[in-house]
Amino acid sequence: MELEAIINRNYNRLNENELAIVSYIMQNKEETQDISITKLAEVCHTSKSTILRLTQKLGFSGFVELKYSIKQSIKVNSNPNENLIDKLLNDIETTYKLFKQTDVKKIVEKIYQSKRIFSYGTGWVQLNALNDFNRNFILSGKNSMLLQSKTELKLLMPDFTSEDLIIILSKSGDNKELSEITKLLTLSSIPILSITEFKNNDLASKTDYNLYFQSSEIYDKHRENPSKKTFITVNILMDILYREYIQYENNLVD
Repeated sequence: MELEAIINRNYNRLNENELAIVSYIMQNKEETQDISITKLAEVCHTSKSTILRLTQKLGFSGFVELKYSIKQSIKVNSNPNENLIDKLLNDIETTYKLFKQTDVKKIVEKIYQSKRIFSYGTGWVQLNALNDFNRNFILSGKNSMLLQSKTELKLLMPDFTSEDLIIILSKSGDNKELSEITKLLTLSSIPILSITEFKNNDLASKTDYNLYFQSSEIYDKHRENPSKKTFITVNILMDILYREYIQYENNLVD
């Protein structure tokens, strides 16, 4: 059985720490196919015993068998004839599972209570997703603003208060300058919702609220770099969050 299928079959049995380890492996297969258990524990900020428990939950006899499965998965995923539709559906399903495992009620309550919402994305794909999200909230009567650049975010920082909510959408969540901004916002008690790929990252570790998406590489022979990612799951995640908020509002007693 393929590694992805094994993980999906046991997904609901894994705790948050184990899911983080799985995410690291899935995002770094080339590096982890020959990694030692000590090194994997180090990069995932966990213990060897935790990784061994994870291998048992996934049905492997030991860490060596897990690494063999990773190698086999690399062979499968390097195939240009892979079923790209199945891969997309798996990304969507995983993103939805991650959403359902999050305490979303706390997030939508914070959105509802916030006087202002400021959204910032680290790239054009992220800004595109936030643009629709921001427009929906404006139409729903929220004081919501999309920040088009890091400069705009920095200029407005002195004006933010604890009654606001800052939403930061980043692919990796690892950016030195963004890390400094996040640190300053946290020191000023400004609530932050981070939205990143599901993996250990600096942004998610420093924010009050977190949402995650999954986006897998696909093969495109026409590109200079044949491996690329699409981020349709980002747009889906933002729409799910908006719908969850509307449902929350609709259920409030007048």
